[in-house]
Amino acid sequence: MQPVNILMTVDSITALSLGTLTGNLYLTDDAWCSQGKGTEALKTACRRGQTVNWRVLAVDVQSPAVIADIRFLDEAATLENSIGTPADTAIDPDTSRYIRPFWQTWSGIIPCNLQPGLYHYHLAFQIGAGPKSVMFTTSPALQLTA
Repeated sequence: MQPVNILMTVDSITALSLGTLTGNLYLTDDAWCSQGKGTEALKTACRRGQTVNWRVLAVDVQSPAVIADIRFLDEAATLENSIGTPADTAIDPDTSRYIRPFWQTWSGIIPCNLQPGLYHYHLAFQIGAGPKSVMFTTSPALQLTA
């Protein structure tokens, strides 16, 4: 089974200037039936046992973006009960933890026992450096088919 590749493009200068990823994050993938390509709310079509590769690119090379964290959420798409993580540690308020080296790519395998459905995930990006350089989104999801 071929892996599915998700490309996340961050307009890093605008995101840092506005303090938000909203309108500054564009996701696409190479799965033929995914929805929301080119938006922050990409729903990537995938199957059990398939490898998913995430890759981030910053529009501005002087403000690099790296993946600080990827975490799957509960059915309500909240961090309160993110899968495998206690609610009080779902977001680390200590942004000094999110310093390089972190990843421009991240890979995972869809568990074979996971039920079909929509699985939102939390993405944390480190963009440049400083106290407001870690930004989050919970808009994207994996759409698991049978």
